[in-house]
Amino acid sequence: GGLVRITQNSRRPMAKASERRAARNAAVVRYHALGALLATALFVLYRLRRHADTAGWLLWASLLPTSVTYCACLYLLQTHAAAGGELFQAGLVEYTWDVLWVTLFVQVTACASDWFWVILTIPPAVASYYAWTRVIYPWISRPDTPAGAAEDEASGKRRAKQERAMRRQKGR
Repeated sequence: GGLVRITQNSRRPMAKASERRAARNAAVVRYHALGALLATALFVLYRLRRHADTAGWLLWASLLPTSVTYCACLYLLQTHAAAGGELFQAGLVEYTWDVLWVTLFVQVTACASDWFWVILTIPPAVASYYAWTRVIYPWISRPDTPAGAAEDEASGKRRAKQERAMRRQKGR
């Protein structure tokens, strides 16, 4: 009975820590969703108020990719947070934060100049570079092992095993 109580009691702090992390993660994702909403509202209101003469269809069409980027990043972060994952770790989560922050920066600074939209070409360029140097080039530059070589090695081992068995039988 005492061992069961110790085990149950030792799980409670871990469960509480997990619940605290889940609550903290949910708050962080909500905070950034609010930031994305405010950045979009700031951009729209500023462009309509101060630069309505330059606010053509292309400018309004640029809101679609940023909105999709916000939604995708926040969805990934929310899903990761709901699964109990750590929101500030290396890997895909880190890249998601980078894309979210770059998009927020570009949308807010694009109020001052349309040239800031060019910054949104940097993340795909970096992703292409990493894909080429870490995945594509090593994969296509790896020397191919002939299919027959693997089979020859296996058949060679089989043949050597059969020869050893034949020698043992001759020795009897």
